[in-house]
Amino acid sequence: MFEVYVLVKKKKPVFLMFFTVFSFVIGVLSALATMIGLYFFVPTAVFGIILGYFFYTRNYEYEYSFFDDDVRFAKIINKSSRKKLPGYKMSDVIAIAPAGDPSVEQYENDSKAKIRRLNSGFQNAKVFVMAAKGEKGLELVYFEPDDKYLDAVCVKNGFKVKR
Repeated sequence: MFEVYVLVKKKKPVFLMFFTVFSFVIGVLSALATMIGLYFFVPTAVFGIILGYFFYTRNYEYEYSFFDDDVRFAKIINKSSRKKLPGYKMSDVIAIAPAGDPSVEQYENDSKAKIRRLNSGFQNAKVFVMAAKGEKGLELVYFEPDDKYLDAVCVKNGFKVKR
């Protein structure tokens, strides 16, 4: 067997970008205030610049891997720490199809289904939905597999995948 994996960079949310710029602006304004003699702004300047840098360098990626009939997910933070997310056996997977496809529409309309969004958030990305039986009922995973990934899943489980 071989392992296939996809790495997808997550788009930064608008509020995080706003908060990053806001922190930098507060830090720079506080630093300018210390230059004219208002030294009590030093902690604010340091805190604003450090906080802005922290949010600016915060990057997320999602990794999808398929190996030995297991679908696995992970969240990678700043290309250094890796958080393993729950995965599924292909025997528990009901269907994999593009989001909004009629074959998974009944699962997407289920209000009791647990939803996990592991997609990038970019407009032009082709998002797929994986409907699977979880520990507490139906689970929907939104993710962005590529053709190589889907080909590997289709080797033994082609009837569960719709492109």
